[in-house]
Amino acid sequence: MKSTLSRPETSRNTWLMLGLPALTALAATASAYADDAMPAVTGVAARTAAAITLAQTSPVGPTPTENVIVNAEADQIQLPPTPLSSQAKSNGFIADSHLDLQFRNYSDYLEVKGGPRRHSWVQGAQANYQSGYTQGLIGFGVDASLFGALKLDGGQGAGNMVHVAPGGGSNQLAWAYPGMYDIKGRISETVVKYGLQTVSNPFLEPHDNRALPPTFLGVSLVSKDVKDMSLEAGSFTKTDARGQTRLTSLSTSYGGVKFDRLSYVGGNWNYSPNGTLSLYADQADNVWRQYFASVTHSIGDPSTVKWTGLANIYSTHDTGNALEGHINSNAYSLALSAQHGAHSLLLGYQQVLGNQFFDYVNETNGIYLTNSMDVDYNAPHEKSLQLRYSVDGKYLGLPGFKAMLWGLTGWGADASAEAAANASVSSPFHDLYWKNGEPVHGRHHEIGFIPSYTLQSGRFKDTKITFIAMWHVSQAHYSDSNNMEYRLVVNVPVKVF
Repeated sequence: MKSTLSRPETSRNTWLMLGLPALTALAATASAYADDAMPAVTGVAARTAAAITLAQTSPVGPTPTENVIVNAEADQIQLPPTPLSSQAKSNGFIADSHLDLQFRNYSDYLEVKGGPRRHSWVQGAQANYQSGYTQGLIGFGVDASLFGALKLDGGQGAGNMVHVAPGGGSNQLAWAYPGMYDIKGRISETVVKYGLQTVSNPFLEPHDNRALPPTFLGVSLVSKDVKDMSLEAGSFTKTDARGQTRLTSLSTSYGGVKFDRLSYVGGNWNYSPNGTLSLYADQADNVWRQYFASVTHSIGDPSTVKWTGLANIYSTHDTGNALEGHINSNAYSLALSAQHGAHSLLLGYQQVLGNQFFDYVNETNGIYLTNSMDVDYNAPHEKSLQLRYSVDGKYLGLPGFKAMLWGLTGWGADASAEAAANASVSSPFHDLYWKNGEPVHGRHHEIGFIPSYTLQSGRFKDTKITFIAMWHVSQAHYSDSNNMEYRLVVNVPVKVF
C-alpha cells in the first residue's frame, strides 16, 4: 500500500532530536487512526465485506524504519487497502467452476369458472454448470444448464404446466433440452453475457412458477464497479418459454403481440443502508417504450417496530408501428409495512391511470407492483387495496419457517374507451377489452395463503417446501374469471462441486 504520510525535508539534526520514542508513538497513532477511519460497508460494497474486514484486522501501512524522514507535527493519513475486485481474485476457469443440481417436484390443481379443471404433477430437474473466469485483466467463461422433466400426472388442458408440443397438445411423458447456455466476460466487477440466460429486473424477471423456469436469448451487462450502485443493460430477441423446449418470439402478456426485440437500461442505487432508488427504461420494438422507477426506505428495528415504505411506478407509451395500438398508460403502487419481531403487516394501494391494460412481457414477472398477486389488478382505470400479514419463524425459534396471508379487492375498472375502438369481433384486441358481451368492468377480490419451510441442516439442507392456496372471485364482466388454485412445490438443491 502506498503511504500518504507527509514527508517534508528535515535535517539530520532534527531527526536526532525527535529520537526513536517519537517514531514509536507516531507509528501507533497512525495505525489507530487508519482503523478508526475505515469506511462503513453498505449496499453493493457489502459483497466485498470479507476483504474489508480482513483489512481492518491487519496492520495498516508500512512500518517506519530508520531511513524514514517524518515531520512529527504533520497530519498523518493512511488509506485502507483497496479490496481486490472479483476478477482480480479469480482462481481460473476450472478452479472457480461449480455444478449444482436442482430438483423440483411440482403439483398444481386449478379450477377456472367456465373452463376445465386442470391438474398436473411434474418432476423437474436442472443441472447448472457455471465455469470460473480465466485470470487476467479480462476473464472469460461459460455457463450451461440441462433442463428435464417427467410428467407424473396431468395432461390435456394443463397448458404450460406440462410440456406443450409445437402443434399444441400435452401428451409428452418426458422432455429434456438445454435450458441455458452462454459465454461471459468480466472486467473488475462488470460482467457481460451472451446466450440463453436469465436476468432480474423490472422488465424481464423470469416467471418461475412451473416445474422449470423460462429463459431468454440475448446479451446482458451488469456492473457493480460503482460503490453502492448496480447498473445494467441488455437486449433480448427470443424466449424458451415454460412448458416448451424450443425458442419462440417475445410477446406481450395481455395483448398477445409478438415483437422482435426488447432492450433495456437501468440500475439501483443504495443511497443509504436502509434505502434504495431504482430507475429503468425499456423498449419493445414497435410496441412500447416503458419507464420504471421505485424507491424503498426503512426506519426503526424489528425489536420495536420497523417501518418500510415502497413506491413503484411504470409509464408506458406506444412506439414505432404501435403493434398493440395506442398506449398512454401509467400504473403505480404504494405500500407501507410495519414489522414487530416475527410479525409484519402491509397495506398496499395500486392504480392504473389510462385506457389500456398495464401490459408486460410474456413469460416474465415484469410487473413490480405491490398488488400483483394471484391476478394483476391491471385493468384500465382500476384501483385496488391489499392487506397482507407475514410471519418469519426465525424470530420465534423456528428458523426456515415463513408464512403469508393476504386479501385483495379491486374496483373502478373501466375499459369502455378501448372497447369502443375494438368493437368488431375481428379486432385482435376485442377479447382483451370485452367480457361476456360488455366492456371490461366490475369488482373482484382474492385471498391467498402461502406457508413455506426450508430445512436448516442435515442431508437435505436448504430443501424448501411451499404450499400455495389462492381463491379469486370476480363479477361477470371483469377480465379475470373466478378461480381456485392449489400448489405444492418441493425444491431440493444438490451441490456437486
